[in-house]
Amino acid sequence: MTQTPSVCPGIPLRLAIVSTPRSGNTWLRHLISAAYGLSETCTHELNESDWQELPDRHAVQIHHGPEPSFLAHLRAHHARPLTIARHPLDVLVSILQFAINEPETSRWLAGRGGDESILYGAMPRSRAFVEYATGPRAKALLAVTRDWWIRPDVIRVRYEEVVAGPVTGLAPLVAAVGPPAEPFGAASNFTLDRLRSTSVNNHFWQGRPGLWRELIPAAEAREIAAAHAETFATLGYTCAPDPDLDPAAADRNWVRLGGASLAAGLRRASVGHAAQVATYQTAIMNYKTEVADLREAVAVREAELARLRLQVAEAARFLQFDNVARRAARVARLLRRVRDFFPKNRTEKAFDRLIEVS
Repeated sequence: MTQTPSVCPGIPLRLAIVSTPRSGNTWLRHLISAAYGLSETCTHELNESDWQELPDRHAVQIHHGPEPSFLAHLRAHHARPLTIARHPLDVLVSILQFAINEPETSRWLAGRGGDESILYGAMPRSRAFVEYATGPRAKALLAVTRDWWIRPDVIRVRYEEVVAGPVTGLAPLVAAVGPPAEPFGAASNFTLDRLRSTSVNNHFWQGRPGLWRELIPAAEAREIAAAHAETFATLGYTCAPDPDLDPAAADRNWVRLGGASLAAGLRRASVGHAAQVATYQTAIMNYKTEVADLREAVAVREAELARLRLQVAEAARFLQFDNVARRAARVARLLRRVRDFFPKNRTEKAFDRLIEVS
């Protein structure tokens, strides 16, 4: 079977996932990187050296609009833009819950239009949320996918379709770059449920299309949609709120989902804490074993040192006796000289005896 060039080993394939935050960017990056065998990164900005160092087969995720300089970098480094659309009200609800758990949302678009601090403690039908959702920050964020969507050179997919079935939902990608080496979603590590269970900041929270209809009553939904009429029209979404959702029910749903999310987060934290404690306990036991081994080694070295000290003492005593013997030999040589210097007389025998004694 002939492979499409894009999936042949060594054939370059660079994809730039450029979409509005909370549209499914991270999940999409994991899916296509696993399927096409790409390395992957997520970043808030790319400088010239970052572009130069992009691997030949790579998926980079960045929230960035189609500004001329960015488009020039894409062309220069042969990176195909890929954007994913999601219902704007689902995106805004996802931003609301994510901002509480992730302080770096302020880095989205380098802070264009403001930040998410107004959302801390807000609920989907609160005025704080509505003001954020109709304000300049939300408009700047939602414009990212919208502005890419109208470009002829971009690969376009919808979050709702990918959730319904990655094979069908990612058909536009396959049409643009060829089929993947592995089926989409074949890696169990990249299902939403699996990613949700390992996330530490509720990154994959609910992931359910249309969730906004359970959380935003009709009046608030229409007010928000009116502020983003161009985005709704460009992306092909409509605002069809649940007419039976009253404010009290919307609040109860948010509290229920928030409580479940908080409980799940605490459980994950508890499990993670328990795992850390177990890891630390294992490390402590290992350290204790190492300390015991070191103490044993020190005891062995100390015993060897004691033996060496005894040997040194014995050597010192030997050297002391050796010095006495050398001195006696020098005295004997001196006496022989004396004897040889004087004529032999009757004291010769006495000298000989003295020499022998020495």
